[in-house]
Amino acid sequence: MMRVLSGVALGVLFWSMAVQAGPENVAWPANYKTEFTNTFNGDRTANEKQVIRIFANETAVAGARADGKLPYGSVVVGELYSVKLDADGKPIRSVLGRRIIDELAAVVVMARGQQFDAEYTDELKVGDWEFAVFSPSGERLEKDVTACRQCHHPLADKEFVFSYEHLPR
Repeated sequence: MMRVLSGVALGVLFWSMAVQAGPENVAWPANYKTEFTNTFNGDRTANEKQVIRIFANETAVAGARADGKLPYGSVVVGELYSVKLDADGKPIRSVLGRRIIDELAAVVVMARGQQFDAEYTDELKVGDWEFAVFSPSGERLEKDVTACRQCHHPLADKEFVFSYEHLPR
């Protein structure tokens, strides 16, 4: 049975979990659409055939507002959408120059917890964030998140989060 947790309960859960590297440290935040703040909607820079919607829990938003730091218990969710393609397989753009959403493909979740980086090599450390990928219905997908860590690693000055500037202040 899948248990539904609030944003606050998720923060406590992530902060208090036993130290062990891996996506299993990241729970599916079932109520993120209603309990988290939608901080960004736009074309995804890491994949030209995707659009992303980003949500952050209250712990992350409060940290950003207080001192710009995202404390343990912060959770950031990204909905990854495929986009409509033309006959040549290129993204169709609206009159605004933006990609047009097709279908929700996956939900990626970043959670920050104490010692989440402990078992990773220096080039994969991302400020104690862990990543997991879920289906749109919340089923954990067994994806290698090494590429997530490599891509986020250079963002230390932005709390390792690409959408850092979009967090409410």
